[in-house]
Amino acid sequence: MASWIDIISFLTTTIFFVGTIFGIVLIAKRLSAAVQNTKQSLQNKGISISDKGVSIKTSKRFDRENYVDATQRGIIKVLDASNFPASGTDDSQHHFKSKSSSDLLSADNGSHSSKIFGIRRTHSGASK
Repeated sequence: MASWIDIISFLTTTIFFVGTIFGIVLIAKRLSAAVQNTKQSLQNKGISISDKGVSIKTSKRFDRENYVDATQRGIIKVLDASNFPASGTDDSQHHFKSKSSSDLLSADNGSHSSKIFGIRRTHSGASK
């Protein structure tokens, strides 16, 4: 027959495991309630979260005219932001004339300095 110490040890161990399981279940329920509460508050703000994704409720509707107007405004903004030079003049500061590699390596009228990729190289007269 089991002694009193065995019975007390069994009850203590059983209460410990049952308490741990009960605590885990209680924490899971509280987390689930917090998630549902957050979903409900977002639903009130117009954001719906489901297993298929997120949807946002808007009060505005765009018809074809609004869509065309918005597209035209975007095109006009792009055209205004671009910088096209006039037909005969070149006032653009971003316009660069393309040079061939032979032009970059050649010296200016026989002088001892040349520019390669925007870097000025000078040659001393002693090497001649």
